[in-house]
Order: sequence, then structure tokens, then C-alpha cells
Amino acid sequence: SGIVKPYEDNMLKVTSDGRKLGLDQRIVNAGYYDAPESKVNLCLENIFKIWEEGKADKLTQLVFCDLSTPTKGKDEFTVYTDIRSKLIDRGVPESEIEFIHDADTEQKKAALFSKVREGSVRVLLGSTAKMGAGTNCQTRLYAIHDLDAPWRPGDLEQRSGRIIRQGNQNKDVFIYRYVTEATFDAYLWQTVENKQKFISQIMTSKSPVRSCDDVDETALSYAEIKALCAGDPRIKEKMDLDVDVARLRLMKADHQSKQYRLEDQLLKHFPQQIEQDNGTGRSYKDVRHAFSDWSMRAVT
Repeated sequence: SGIVKPYEDNMLKVTSDGRKLGLDQRIVNAGYYDAPESKVNLCLENIFKIWEEGKADKLTQLVFCDLSTPTKGKDEFTVYTDIRSKLIDRGVPESEIEFIHDADTEQKKAALFSKVREGSVRVLLGSTAKMGAGTNCQTRLYAIHDLDAPWRPGDLEQRSGRIIRQGNQNKDVFIYRYVTEATFDAYLWQTVENKQKFISQIMTSKSPVRSCDDVDETALSYAEIKALCAGDPRIKEKMDLDVDVARLRLMKADHQSKQYRLEDQLLKHFPQQIEQDNGTGRSYKDVRHAFSDWSMRAVT
């Protein structure tokens, strides 16, 4: 309601600063130490390695980062400019590195995506909003890098959908997701996990096992990433056990559900169908006795 001033500590500001620190502390203060072990520098190592190994085939890469995006007319630290300058220092031609933010019209975007498909631009950096749906540059795409965690599971699906896509000439592709231990990253991945679980419940069909194998598998992978953020192996072990217990519960519920459906079919649907087909089908009592005999044999 405007009671707390934007520059004073409040949960929105704390959350925002926490996300920034999880990505790179220099976003909060450009004078802070450039830690060699930060996930930005780890991402840089992977980008350069793939760029060097993929020279012959002109393999391309996408880097997703929703924070610290470049702003025209402002001379300030951004993760985008930091990655580009370090890649150039290592020998990557400047023309092979582009920001999606520089393509401010649909015509410029189409031209940029064409360059990525051809391999003349081999590293493209952008946010989920600008480089998600409608980004058609998968021809030579070999790896994508998720530097930060978005707020919605759908954003992660949009990112991976750029590379797991028809028209990609690479048989194997790689998706890198970076986390910083003991930072706000753990909270962010927990938020994504909880949202995915809620979505999975809505999408669940009559068979719970189907949601475990297909839909909930995504949520479980988010949980594992969250465990990695905590940096405690006991949390990872607990997470694995929770996953196993959840899977067994779903299998038990699916087994019981199938039993109930079979019982309904044997006691209600099948007798009616037999009578309709034969005119003089088996009685309800005969079918019930048959079902009891079948149940005893199944239990035995």
C-alpha cells in the first residue's frame, strides 16, 4: 500500500537482492570481488569449451538470464557484458556473440535467428521473455545455459523447448542449469518445484502413476536441484528417499484404483453387458461368486 519506501528493506527488495546475489554479487555492487568459482564464470568455461570443440560444425549455444540484462544508454555492470567481454578476451570473435535485446524489431529478430541457424552467430544471450516462444534457431543448437531460476515451470519448458525441437541436426544436446550453494537459489527452485507439483495435480488423469512417470518427473528434478543448492549431502539423501516414497505411494494408489475399477466392472458393467448380449446371461449372484473366487486366487 506504499507504506514502505522502495529504497527501504522490504520482502520484495530482499527477494530481488537475494536473486541477484545468487547470480553474481557484482550486480548488487560492481566493485565486489569477481569470484572465479561463481556460476557466471563456470558458465563461461562451459560456453568457451563448447565453442572451441564445435568450430568445425559451427555449433551454437543459447544463454538464458532474466536478471542483469543490458540497458541501452547506461554504463553499468551486467552479466551479459561480462560474459561477452571475457569470451572476446579468450579469442571468440565479437561478431559471433549477440544479445537478443539488440534486436528490437521482428525483422531484426528474424535476421538474428537466421545467423544463429547458419552458425555465423554462435553464442546468443537473452531472457526467457525475449528468447522463449517464437525463437526458431535450433538447427545447429548444441547447448543451452540456464543461469538463473525463473518463477514459473513454464519458463523452463520454454527454454528447453528451444533446443529439444524438430529441425535440430544434433543427435545429442545439453542443458546446463547453474546454482550457487547456500544462496537464494534454493528458495527459487523450491518455488518452481511447488508450482510444478500443483500443475501436475491438475493435469493428473485417473492413473496416478502416469502423473509420476510423465508430469511429476519434472517436479522431482527441480527438487533435486534445490537439494544441490543447500550443499548438504544429507538433504540430498532425504530428497532421494522422499522421491522413492512418493513414487511407491503413487504405485499403491494406482493399484488400488485399478482394483476398484475391476470390481465395478465385474459387479455392475459386465453382468449388464452379458444380459444385453445373450438375453439370458449369468445372474448378478453368479457373477459376484465368480468375482469372490477370482479375488481369493489373486490374493493367494
